[in-house]
Amino acid sequence: MDGVGPYTQRMAAYAASYLYEDLPERAIDIARQIILDTIGAILLGSRPGYTSVRVLGDMAIQEAGSGGSTVFGRDAKGSLLGALLANGTMGYAADAEGGGASRIHAAAVFVPTVLTVGEHLHSSGRDVVAALALAYDVGCRISDAANPGSEIAYPHSFHPSAVFGHFGAAAAAGHLLGLDEDQFVNALGLAGINATGMISWVSDPSEDSRPFVIGMAAQGGTRAALLAKAGMGGPIQILDDAKFSIYDAFSTDMHLERLVDGLGVHHRILDADGFKQYPCCGDIHSGLDAILSLMKTHELEAGDIESFTHRVKSARVEIIDDNFLKSHNSQYILSVAAVSGKIDPDDILIDRRSDPAVAELYSRASLLPEPALDEVTDGAPAIVEVKTRDGGLFKERVDYSKGRSQNPLSASKLEEKFMRWATTRLSDERAREIVDVTDRLVTLSDVGEVTRLLAV
Repeated sequence: MDGVGPYTQRMAAYAASYLYEDLPERAIDIARQIILDTIGAILLGSRPGYTSVRVLGDMAIQEAGSGGSTVFGRDAKGSLLGALLANGTMGYAADAEGGGASRIHAAAVFVPTVLTVGEHLHSSGRDVVAALALAYDVGCRISDAANPGSEIAYPHSFHPSAVFGHFGAAAAAGHLLGLDEDQFVNALGLAGINATGMISWVSDPSEDSRPFVIGMAAQGGTRAALLAKAGMGGPIQILDDAKFSIYDAFSTDMHLERLVDGLGVHHRILDADGFKQYPCCGDIHSGLDAILSLMKTHELEAGDIESFTHRVKSARVEIIDDNFLKSHNSQYILSVAAVSGKIDPDDILIDRRSDPAVAELYSRASLLPEPALDEVTDGAPAIVEVKTRDGGLFKERVDYSKGRSQNPLSASKLEEKFMRWATTRLSDERAREIVDVTDRLVTLSDVGEVTRLLAV
């Protein structure tokens, strides 16, 4: 194809030649873990209490006609694109999924994409694993090549998970559809021209729009691949140093060498940053570990606490400081944990400040920036200080919350977490069947063996 930008061409050629056989065993193992963990988060997020999930599921089923795509957590089929929007939204609804990488809630976008498109095409388990790994390679590299030009987390008001998630979803769907190199050029261009997702969901206390942008990425990326397969053209310099490229729109400057550094050698799914223990923003997890540890070590009850302070990296304060969203509100989440000794999925659906004990502690909680934590470049470290009513002062620092890749959960703990989330919607027997089928995922001739288990 004449005129294609060199970086766009390189990425398209790589995607078109991508093979399951090129994946190291460790990447395959991580892919299976990510798929199982994200299915648990999807099932948790499929509960009717998540309004956006219910509305989008209804819409997918109503528009289905002769569609046959599973709307996860439902007992009816939907259209392919409608199911992608609903299933992708479920991926992030409960804020319980792990497998993030390169500023992207990667698993939340990519796992619903590969399962839904894979079901539609009757793809094998191996094809689905390869599609997921390719999505990480493409989406994470495109994100890494962008430079926001600021220490502020989101200086340009867009959500990286949504914008760059479009590209990973297009790559995943394109792999399953068997796009050739020219078609991948078009698919990436169409994904880029469609990419969107503002971070303005931080002012939506219903939390409906927060996961919606993830569903948009799964749906929009797949639509781009489908259109390219059908012969539609698209921008051919979307990833290049060209006017109106994705970086011209969404980055202060660009580092295009990151697109191809280690391409084909280092599989970016290997960089997935562990798994979550708690259904809330990952920036709060280290603080949760710290306050729960302090209370256990010093045998404290919520009533013993005069006040507490949560210190985090300077750049993360704006994300979790007294946020409209309960899932992203440090003071709220830590107050609930101090009172109940844990965080439950319903804690971001129901305002626990109706409990006087939570409300009182919340009024005496604070979040502060701690520049000393900025030295931890690959984590979300926290220092929690608890002042007790009898004058005690206790402090704990946690650099890596339990579950992150630097402080991993064991395989048995991951399975235990999956069972805890999945059985909010399924029987214990059905949930264990999902564990078994994902364990032998690469032997499946049709990934529909997995998706049929997600119909509730």
